[in-house]
Amino acid sequence: MPYQYDISPTQKIYLDNLGDNTLITLASGGPGQQQQSGTQVATGPWTELPQVVRVGSGVLVRCTTGQRTFIWQVQGGQIGAADATAWPADQAEPMQVTASSAPVMQPMAPMQPMQMGDMQMSASPMTMRMGNMTLGKSHGNSSGAADGNASGTASGPQKFCTQCGAAVSTGDRFCGSCGHQLQ
Repeated sequence: MPYQYDISPTQKIYLDNLGDNTLITLASGGPGQQQQSGTQVATGPWTELPQVVRVGSGVLVRCTTGQRTFIWQVQGGQIGAADATAWPADQAEPMQVTASSAPVMQPMAPMQPMQMGDMQMSASPMTMRMGNMTLGKSHGNSSGAADGNASGTASGPQKFCTQCGAAVSTGDRFCGSCGHQLQ
């Protein structure tokens, strides 16, 4: 049976005991964004209802099984094990039963090409155009220059380090910025 606790209006924690495992999911969301993180811990079946305690801007969550008591701290977007001495039993409250486990996140829509003034960007293929200059990754061209060059000179396509993106010269064997061996 799944349980949940509302840490804030935009952040919830879900717990579910699936056989010998406890699934902990932290879900955050707001207008235009959603995020989930979770972990699965081999705990064994619960012998008590899960409990929660607010501590600072986060919470402590406790599950008791036949083997031992497990305590996790949820702070920001992180879930981690906590020491049993951190548990203030006098402030504990049971988590609420919920109809289902953590909600399944809907995939985000693919990025649509966008234009800002004379600049255009597209994710597939990755390109950026500004005036008569185009930067991008085309088939077999790791330099990033498709038509024109990044420096605006007439000496041919500008090359870039595939490791850090710094500009390199055609004859360079190593990147002068990060030392990466160029091909």
